[in-house]
Amino acid sequence: MAHRVLIVEDSQAQSALIASIVEQAGYKPIVYNDITTGIGQILTRETPDIVLLDLNLVTPQGVQMADGFQVCRQIKRQCPNVPVIIVTSEGEDEACEWAFLQGADAFFQKPFSPTELTKLILEQLSRKSTDS
Repeated sequence: MAHRVLIVEDSQAQSALIASIVEQAGYKPIVYNDITTGIGQILTRETPDIVLLDLNLVTPQGVQMADGFQVCRQIKRQCPNVPVIIVTSEGEDEACEWAFLQGADAFFQKPFSPTELTKLILEQLSRKSTDS
């Protein structure tokens, strides 16, 4: 069975691109552009093997729907063995450091190479299987 990759990304264009990369790599993408129902319910319903999480999650009207750092923290509390890769346009060292402090397993900056993203997903899934 293919690994389930939860993609939490507010931009439909970005999530479609990431989902396409994930699918081409042989994984099953599960896309959420809106997490106003809460990440906890999504995690329970979807049981992902890995999460790709954007930090800036806003509604189409530009209103922040969730803080990506808090979402990361909640994912790690609820599913401590599920790797979280932050995929964001945030490039400051502070954002990267803060993401790791919240439990992120990797930090990946947009724009990105599909090959590099696929490689990072594989690394994190491999690490997860050796840790369990």
